[in-house]
Amino acid sequence: MKNQRLGCVLAGIAIWGLTGCSPESIILEGKVSNLSGNTIVYRPTMDGIYNATQRDTLFLQADSTYRITLPSKGNEKISFYIYGQKYLGTVYAEPGKNVLDIDASLENNLSIENTLVKENEIVKELSRLQEEVFNLRARRGDAFQVAKDTVASSVYQKLTDYASGIEQKITGVDDVFKKRAIQDVRMQMLLAFMNQYFGINYQGTEETKKEWEAVYPEMLAYADISQPENVFSEAFADVISNVAGIELYMKTKQQPKDRNEGKQKLFDWYKNNLKGRVQEVAMANVILEDASNESYSTGIPALYEQFKELHPGSTLTRALEKAIQKNIAFNNQELPEDIHILNTDSVRSFKEITDRYAGKVIFIDIWATWCGPCRESFAHVKPLQQYAKENDIVLLYVSIDRPTDAALWKKMAGYYNLKGDHVIINEFFKMDIYNTFGNNGALYIPHCAIINKKGELQFKKAASPEDMDKLAEQLREAGE
Repeated sequence: MKNQRLGCVLAGIAIWGLTGCSPESIILEGKVSNLSGNTIVYRPTMDGIYNATQRDTLFLQADSTYRITLPSKGNEKISFYIYGQKYLGTVYAEPGKNVLDIDASLENNLSIENTLVKENEIVKELSRLQEEVFNLRARRGDAFQVAKDTVASSVYQKLTDYASGIEQKITGVDDVFKKRAIQDVRMQMLLAFMNQYFGINYQGTEETKKEWEAVYPEMLAYADISQPENVFSEAFADVISNVAGIELYMKTKQQPKDRNEGKQKLFDWYKNNLKGRVQEVAMANVILEDASNESYSTGIPALYEQFKELHPGSTLTRALEKAIQKNIAFNNQELPEDIHILNTDSVRSFKEITDRYAGKVIFIDIWATWCGPCRESFAHVKPLQQYAKENDIVLLYVSIDRPTDAALWKKMAGYYNLKGDHVIINEFFKMDIYNTFGNNGALYIPHCAIINKKGELQFKKAASPEDMDKLAEQLREAGE
């Protein structure tokens, strides 16, 4: 899927909570073809603000038609995806009726019927640029010819020249859209430059690093992160957190001691270094991303109180309040009795843990609180829990989180109702886990395994609860 930020976001219920229309509403309607049983999700801007943490599901009528109503003070951008699979395209819609038929078999090929013909041509160009930047970051392509260029001034010139070619096409449109489009281009170019800058900082020579540090402010000035139109760009959230991260951590060679401190430092940097709409959206992103990633850091409600004082009546208030409600509910929950947290302070090997279950089949699920796919897999645990109960199978969840995240680990186990026994690795048996279940020191999670009744590791890589039929077969075999 286009421009994913290494994470997964589940489509939720209606973002706007509106059931009717107002004079300023955007109405989008049309028909969907070639969907093949998949789900389409969409992500609109609101008052020109792109919020990557929220999506909505496109609900179809029996005849495959749909109707979306969005509040608006003006024109807005709406991006469409087949959930979990591919990007369908982005359109620019105006208040009133817009007609958009969607062929789900095509990518970046949406054609909307409204008066914004030139704007929608440019939106397609912006989408192509975003895809090219994503490909550069993912090492899947290099449209800018910068991937192997270690000279900062050369990379700067190539990226700004490329941007200039696109900006020359942004004509014949109103000033609002023109500013949004130009700043979208520049945010994308800054993100591409940062991608190379981080690589040089990681493995470049000291002389090369100094050159990049000298050119970086020029690129920053070119993009101008202070422009309020930046929040229209899908690159803004990454760009602004990178800018803060460079100042807070890359230049100081320091790291936050835990997630709360990291979020507090980020929020404070935005408060002290940004102004206006850019500050508003950057601060809001700290809170919204914490909820979207299900981190639910305990310091977030206090940050929200500061946000409300600085930006009362923010367009993002409704989304922020929902995030805070989830945070409070998560942190106030009590751990169910059938979730057992085992003390591993004195444990010196993983075998010490598994020996406690002599004569039983052990299903092992290795995960971490920061792992999105791990959290997604927990939606499928109920059939496994029932099967384990009926067949006297041990469910052992092994977290590879840092000890500093132990509180979050326990709360997340309760949040997902992961019935069974839970351990978090310590320094003594950490390498046991990586060497036993990984390859050459690398362990990819989520990772499931099965130990049989004899205490032997029968399935080093077992099926996931998402494939319960195969997993049940493996568990039966381990119990023979």
